[in-house]
Amino acid sequence: MLPATGYAMRDANRPYADERAWNGVEIDFQMASDPLRIEPYLTGLSFDYVSLHTLDLSIASPHAPARSYLDALVMVAEENGAVAISDHLGFTHGTPGGANVGHVMAPPCTEAALDATCRNIEIIQRHFGDRKFYVENLAHFFLMHGTMAEATFIRRMLERTGCGLLLDVTNAYANERNFGHNAEAFIREVVPAADRLQMHLAGGFLDARTAWYVDSHSEPVPAEVWRLYRLALELGRGKVDAAFIERDWNAPTEGGWRAEVRQVRRIARETERMELVEVAS
Repeated sequence: MLPATGYAMRDANRPYADERAWNGVEIDFQMASDPLRIEPYLTGLSFDYVSLHTLDLSIASPHAPARSYLDALVMVAEENGAVAISDHLGFTHGTPGGANVGHVMAPPCTEAALDATCRNIEIIQRHFGDRKFYVENLAHFFLMHGTMAEATFIRRMLERTGCGLLLDVTNAYANERNFGHNAEAFIREVVPAADRLQMHLAGGFLDARTAWYVDSHSEPVPAEVWRLYRLALELGRGKVDAAFIERDWNAPTEGGWRAEVRQVRRIARETERMELVEVAS
């Protein structure tokens, strides 16, 4: 079965939601929960698969997410028909209502952080009920000292909690460019451990001054990310629910929007055909 394919919804791509290759959508909680909005965020649009993405569950914090925030997520998911909710493997604060660091930061890969993360995921999943919860790998700004590799941390998290994996292929690629981590090896370890998968694809740029690959969501998806996406599809056959492109800046033309999501779907179809050939042979 083909995964749903589409974009993270933004004002710039909303006019092209009639694209046939765009049958799944990811909506941003902060946009969808705008108190000035009087209708559901997806009013007037129809998709086969809807997922709600957020960034403040702070699942790696030592304290559980606030119940009020969990309730708000469920409410927005319900009014937009979302069957899944996702957030990042990281923290934005130490205690609910405490100082916010302004970005999702990755935890140290330690046993203590793993225990706290798994405990919080279990609380979140009980609250979300039948809605699947997916956890996304991050692109790192720096690395904290840990006792295990990131892939090992994520694999053990998936095995202990049964949560889904939101594999950000571009984040894995950025970590390879910036820290020398092997993106293919990372994908080969974490994908088999997940029972369900979503994926993010995006394009960034190489900063000429710092030689740092910036995950800017401002450029077309690069060839190497397409290759890694294909690999993840092959490894995750039968359990990939959706693949979304993130584009937040430097919007392309209408042709650009349509061509890129068609590429997401074309590669998924090619992978499915290859599977059918292998089964037949």
